[in-house]
Amino acid sequence: MHPELIKAELRIKGITPAVIAEKLNLHYSTVSQVIRGVGTSARVQKAIAKVLGKSVSDIWPAKRSVLRRAKSTNKSSK
Repeated sequence: MHPELIKAELRIKGITPAVIAEKLNLHYSTVSQVIRGVGTSARVQKAIAKVLGKSVSDIWPAKRSVLRRAKSTNKSSK
């Protein structure tokens, strides 16, 4: 889910990220980072999912891994 949609659904439920932070005895920025996907915390994700009545994977789907070509280590000498 988009972070703004998560925050909107929390507001609809009458809860703010600050309230979640207070209940979990965390700083507001920790909850904000989890909502934005910058940081991860299973405890915060579970708390938000519980409030929204959704699963954690519905809110934060697993990120697809990006395959990248490995840099060549062969150096040709001249």
